[in-house]
Amino acid sequence: MEQESSGVISSKSQISYDYATIKITKSRIDRGLVAFPRSLAKYFPARNKMIQVYLDDATTFQPKQYSSYTSSTREGRIGGLKEWLQKNSIRSNDEIVIQFLDREHYVYRLIPERDFIVRTQELQESLDSSLSDDEASSSVADLVKWIRLDKAEVISNEYDRLLNAFPTQIERRFAVRRLGRARESAPPNVRTLLEEIYRGHCQICDFWFLKEDKRPYFEIHHLNPAKGHHPRNLLVVCGNCHNQFEYANVKHEFDNEWLVGVSFNERFYAVKQVALKVAREFRKTLFV
Repeated sequence: MEQESSGVISSKSQISYDYATIKITKSRIDRGLVAFPRSLAKYFPARNKMIQVYLDDATTFQPKQYSSYTSSTREGRIGGLKEWLQKNSIRSNDEIVIQFLDREHYVYRLIPERDFIVRTQELQESLDSSLSDDEASSSVADLVKWIRLDKAEVISNEYDRLLNAFPTQIERRFAVRRLGRARESAPPNVRTLLEEIYRGHCQICDFWFLKEDKRPYFEIHHLNPAKGHHPRNLLVVCGNCHNQFEYANVKHEFDNEWLVGVSFNERFYAVKQVALKVAREFRKTLFV
């Protein structure tokens, strides 16, 4: 945990997303309100105003009275929350996640941090256990709606999560190619993330095309069958490059377990790996 600036404490997020929390005190609980530090004033109305607040994972908002820093209270606060605080057994020093859903129209979500983390992990588990590409796509859409990020960012974050779920160093074993062997596909969650990241473009030659259903056609190549579906072991490829992996004279070049170059019959190709472009750590920001 580190103090970024006055009134802001940053620490590593427990989930693969950045999020913001505020800490609640006993006096605010007793009065049935949630108060916000001055560092968050720019996210709220400049004057007293009715705002729209979604509580927990509710799909409908409740109108709540917001008192601004310029009012007689001299602090930003949302009132009318006594029942909600009691229902969630909120105690002094508990942290509440605040999502700024629509800053222009003053729409927010409040949820206890513990519940926010649990709900996010439930949606991630739903993605991981998808039985089809359609189920995986639906789970991604649920995460987009819940986290309130655009789809591309959710896809990137979920891919990072899968990378971190595996050991960082894996023993590479030589795999003997078997001509004519059945090709193994990837699990729906991994396949869906890779489809969105590369948009069906071959990581080797960049070839792609759309099928009749307007979705890109691509195949998944496993570099080493012994490693299964580890993200470092998978490539999005076209049919031609997939065949060359199996039948051509192939030489691999790796960087930190990632394939970064490949030669088919002495012809070299640089491999596109988006995971090597940006390394990030997800942060929780506590406003105090």
